[in-house]
Amino acid sequence: MSVPAARPNVVLITVDCLRRDRLSAYGYERPTTPFLDSLLGGALHATSAHSASSWTCPSVCSLLTGLYPHRHGGGLVPGEPKNLSKRNLPTKLPAEVRTIADHLSERGYATAAIGAVWNAHLPLAGRFADMAMIEKPADRLMRRSLEWIRRQDGPFLLWLHLGDTHEPLDVPADLREVFGPVPRVRRATTWAFTKAGDAVGSEEFLRYRDARIRLYDASVRSVDREIEGFFADLGRLGLRDRTVVVVTSDHGEEFWEHRDEEAESFTDPRDVYGTGHGHHLFQVHLLVPLIVVGPGVPARAVDQNVSLVDVVPTLLELLGERSEPLDGRSLLGGRPGGRPVFAEAIAYGFEKRAVIEGERKLLSAPGDGVERMYALGPDRREAGIVDDPSEAARLRSLFSPSQSDVGEQIEATDEIIEHLRGLGYLE
Repeated sequence: MSVPAARPNVVLITVDCLRRDRLSAYGYERPTTPFLDSLLGGALHATSAHSASSWTCPSVCSLLTGLYPHRHGGGLVPGEPKNLSKRNLPTKLPAEVRTIADHLSERGYATAAIGAVWNAHLPLAGRFADMAMIEKPADRLMRRSLEWIRRQDGPFLLWLHLGDTHEPLDVPADLREVFGPVPRVRRATTWAFTKAGDAVGSEEFLRYRDARIRLYDASVRSVDREIEGFFADLGRLGLRDRTVVVVTSDHGEEFWEHRDEEAESFTDPRDVYGTGHGHHLFQVHLLVPLIVVGPGVPARAVDQNVSLVDVVPTLLELLGERSEPLDGRSLLGGRPGGRPVFAEAIAYGFEKRAVIEGERKLLSAPGDGVERMYALGPDRREAGIVDDPSEAARLRSLFSPSQSDVGEQIEATDEIIEHLRGLGYLE
């Protein structure tokens, strides 16, 4: 791998709530991501990439630091059971924990973070030279980003966090029925049928689920279109061949796949089961796309389990920079091997931890009295429970026994509360 002579720009694009299995290149039945699919042949892309948490705050801290939540201490909801919905806000990323923005700003890079979902910036205030929260569709964020890019006269790091696929869904009118007629139901862009006693299985539910998933898929298609336009704009500015772009997500999204298991075995103080994110660590919550494209990036599919903590070491190696030891590993060299990847730091219920190694996954929730080991199927989802105490003990031994320093808890101001309630996080 050769490092480009000129220092490339870096753009991180995170699409909130984007499941890996919604990329049509990975087998989804609807053509949701024609542009992202077209990138894969010339990109480094991971087919089994995992977020470090199932909700935004700890996950983006891991993405930007290369550390798991128990190492960076940011975006953590205090207490047991955890309950973000009661204004119990997460922690800030401790000042001594370095981000990719810290690394690159010291090397002369301009840095900016432009996001559409408040959670993305909450634990990271002040960590980029320019930070803007714009609760608008992706096209507005792209325009704002290009305005910033045009003002730069040297290398830059830009983090774009898109919120179209997050509740409430934002779907352009011309794409609303791109995947067929959407059943007419009330409030299909927000979650319903979330409680244990709701009539899941009724005709009303089936119509709602159909509408909700069609609109989610349409929002994915709209984001794909906006990313395509952003790449085209980089080309018009003469920057596409000088810019490394990472496209990923902070976590996935559940559409009732594990509702019964959650309701029977796990505690949620909101009485919410089977929908959304932040409450559990199943593969629908953890599997995300991870695509890296640009100068010096090898075109290769990585089929082993990897994590978002691998992004920072990958970028630093690509830029020819050294860093302190991190939890992640660069994906640029050889294959990452069979090492385990981890997830933790939920927002609702008793803390859960997961370790994924090869074809096995151990899910541990001591507060619920639950520990289960799953076999993973070809789609990297849970395919059944495995009864093997010695293997479960070995995987359990991989968990870290301690927590590093935790950041200061974020103050619940009226402004923050208003925005988090609009996103469906607060009661």
